[in-house]
Amino acid sequence: MIFGNLSGHPKTRAFITHGGTNGIYEAIYHGVPMVGIPMFADQPDNMVHMKAKGAAIIADLNFMKTEDLRDALNTVINDKSYKENVMQLSSIHHDRPMSPLDEAVFWIEYTMRNKGAKHLRVQAHELTWYQYHCLDVLAFFFAIVLLLIFLVIKTCSFCLRRCCGRKEKRKRKAE
Repeated sequence: MIFGNLSGHPKTRAFITHGGTNGIYEAIYHGVPMVGIPMFADQPDNMVHMKAKGAAIIADLNFMKTEDLRDALNTVINDKSYKENVMQLSSIHHDRPMSPLDEAVFWIEYTMRNKGAKHLRVQAHELTWYQYHCLDVLAFFFAIVLLLIFLVIKTCSFCLRRCCGRKEKRKRKAE
């Protein structure tokens, strides 16, 4: 059982996780079955996917008892299907056409051969500062909001003048 980033240790048999993406990738990479206790955001969905793949058990934080966590850990550790399923996911994850070191060497040499590979640079470097920070878009939306507020105020004042203004005129005529 582990907490944190010790899932690469050879004696690690289970990973208790909240279901965050990085922790799941780490557990898959090292082939460690998981007990998930998701809390919010993408964590419940991530753990549902791992459970569907047969690599994890989900425990509900709000209703979990000590026995539930113990049973989940024992199941993940003792049932060989969890280890087999996560090892299958790990082999898929490790299936690469070349090692990461060879890939890094390739891209460094590619950049050198192409004199900096300017064709791969992000076009954000060509934007003006106000475009880069989306100030032109924010100014446009701000103008639209101000226009809408102005129209609502004018419409309300027109309606109030029409409704309240006639009562005053009728009162004056009646006098």
